[in-house]
Amino acid sequence: MGDVFEEADIRSGLKDGGQVLGAFIVARSEDEFVVYLRCNWIRGRGFRIIRSWRGLSGDRTFKHLQSAWGFIRKFDFPGRVTVYPAGDVELRQFVGVAPQDLVESGRSAGPATGSGPLVSASAADQDSAVPDGPPPHLATHPDAGVQ
Repeated sequence: MGDVFEEADIRSGLKDGGQVLGAFIVARSEDEFVVYLRCNWIRGRGFRIIRSWRGLSGDRTFKHLQSAWGFIRKFDFPGRVTVYPAGDVELRQFVGVAPQDLVESGRSAGPATGSGPLVSASAADQDSAVPDGPPPHLATHPDAGVQ
């Protein structure tokens, strides 16, 4: 499995009684989002990026925030899902984030100028946050973070 997940890996782990412990989304651009998950059948506290089938096309990207968010929710993860812009300094606190997501989109090196997540939605506000309406507004949530 390495340090990536494919959808089949997640389904298999959940079928064997596992759980998704944490999730967040990285916005690489306005129309490119990637998902990271942390599951209890993996040792350590690291997150793993979702890859395409057999990794043939690299990272699994989503064109819409709603699609990325829906991907996480289909695994019955009830926790907070935070969206970070690529290069956000807060991403450095997580183990397993791909180097390209630690660098702000369009920049080759150096720290990001902004800080903080774009969106944070918990299961309690999932009906109003994303699924059936427009994506949530992009704003910093004061108590944001993956728990």
